[in-house]
Amino acid sequence: MARKFKLNEDKFKVAFIFANEGCNPKKDRSIIESEKIIMYVVGCADYSQAETVAQEMLEEGCAAIDLCGAFGNEGVARISKAVDRQIPVGAVHFDFHPAFRDKSGDDLFQKDFWCIGL
Repeated sequence: MARKFKLNEDKFKVAFIFANEGCNPKKDRSIIESEKIIMYVVGCADYSQAETVAQEMLEEGCAAIDLCGAFGNEGVARISKAVDRQIPVGAVHFDFHPAFRDKSGDDLFQKDFWCIGL
């Protein structure tokens, strides 16, 4: 598997993608920079947006993508596929997330709209 990141750069780039109703990945983002790591934190409203952000993070040179607990098994698979397995995709995992009334992200974020309110 060919990887797009460069380990000889001064700082190691990683991304954390979270999903929640109303997030806009163009504005709901932050960059956290420490001595050795640059972390991009980006919020998305659904899996489709997260796939686009994951591809952007791959092009940015991120070495890995972490997903929040809202991403179910199918969501993790979709993000892995979106980056063509060129970088590792990991996830905090809840089968049923307590912040989403014990629903899985697979039930909530595969649609292009939010299906329940909190």
